[in-house]
Amino acid sequence: MKRSRSKGQSLVETSLILAAFLGLLLGMVGIGQILFVRQTFSARVHEAARWGAVNSYDPQAIRNLVLYGTIAPEAGSSPFMGLTPSEVLIASPGCPGAQCRIAVSIPAQGIQSTEPAEFREGATDGLPSKP
Repeated sequence: MKRSRSKGQSLVETSLILAAFLGLLLGMVGIGQILFVRQTFSARVHEAARWGAVNSYDPQAIRNLVLYGTIAPEAGSSPFMGLTPSEVLIASPGCPGAQCRIAVSIPAQGIQSTEPAEFREGATDGLPSKP
């Protein structure tokens, strides 16, 4: 038997498998980070819209909730993931009045929340439907 031909075979196979495994692992970490950032943006937008609907209308406080996670950020705080104030849109259709809605969105991320949410026709969750 000649063993001289297969001396480096296991090293080559291990390096090929290791490269594929590390590529897969780094891809999973990257996707996880993207999902984390998107979910955080979504939660902050929803929280800001809810806060705007419950409290008096203050667009700067609503924007701060999305950018910093708090109404009154500390001096020198940086926004989450470099989001700029111009990327956060706030609208108040129907305000003031009974049909007042606070809409907060980050269009570049495709995230939007409106509070209070409108009732859907034929809703089966026990809540009355919109007249």
